[in-house]
Formats: sequence, structure tokens, C-alpha cells
Amino acid sequence: MSRDIPPKKSAAAPPWECPKCRRRFPKPRQWHSCEARALDEHFRGRDPELPGIFDELVRRLRKLGPVGVDPVKTSINLTARHHFGAVTVRGNFLRLWFLSDRRIEDRRIVHIERLGPEKFGHSVLIESVADLDDVVMDWLAAAYRLRS
Repeated sequence: MSRDIPPKKSAAAPPWECPKCRRRFPKPRQWHSCEARALDEHFRGRDPELPGIFDELVRRLRKLGPVGVDPVKTSINLTARHHFGAVTVRGNFLRLWFLSDRRIEDRRIVHIERLGPEKFGHSVLIESVADLDDVVMDWLAAAYRLRS
């Protein structure tokens, strides 16, 4: 399966650290919001099953290699060398956003945004661990490799 392919290696420059929020980014002075949040704040008052689903998602992603979890004001960013996905916690589901170098047509995709000539953002809704099937995990593996 494609998710078993390791991310490409590159001789990357050391990350830049924002002097205000201490978060690290691949580009010097990269635009960002310094409003970080604690991870558990995203799950407060939501379906109690959602943290376990999120933990399973991260566990599976970390089989690909290092994955950063960066909770900010409105989402939980998923990072390799660069941001490749994000999770927004809703009342009883997770909205999972990820990058792709192509437009993906699938009934589970609830939103597609063209971000450039060969860059698309896609969103899927995750209501249970069963929604993290091989197809979804393959999309995420491709996003991880794209941004590693």
C-alpha cells in the first residue's frame, strides 16, 4: 500500500522559531497566529468518543514518520516538515482537512478547495475509527509525503 512508502528525505534548513509563541516553522518569519491552545480545549464539551478517534488517527499517522500535533485557536494542525492536514473538532465528529497534488473525487469528500495549480485541500468527516479506513489513510499518507 502507498502508506508504507517512507517520506522523501531532504537536506532541510533548520526551522525558524517564532520569538513570541516559540512555535517552529520551516520558513523564516512565516505568517501564523500565535494563539495556541491546549489540545484538550478542542475536545471540551464535545462527544467523549472524539479524543480516542483523534488519538487513533495520530497513532496511525506516526507509522509514516514524525508527525507534529499543533493545537491552535480554531484547529489542530498536523505537521511533518510542513503542515499537511488539520482537524477541527465539532460536536460529534472531526472534520479532517488534508492536502493533495490532485483533485480527489469521492463521496466522503465534503469540501474541495483549489489552492494552486497542483494543490488541493480536501475535507472529510470522521465520526468513528471505522471512518479512518485504508482509503482515507492513503490520502493522508500522500499528503504527508507531499509535505515532508
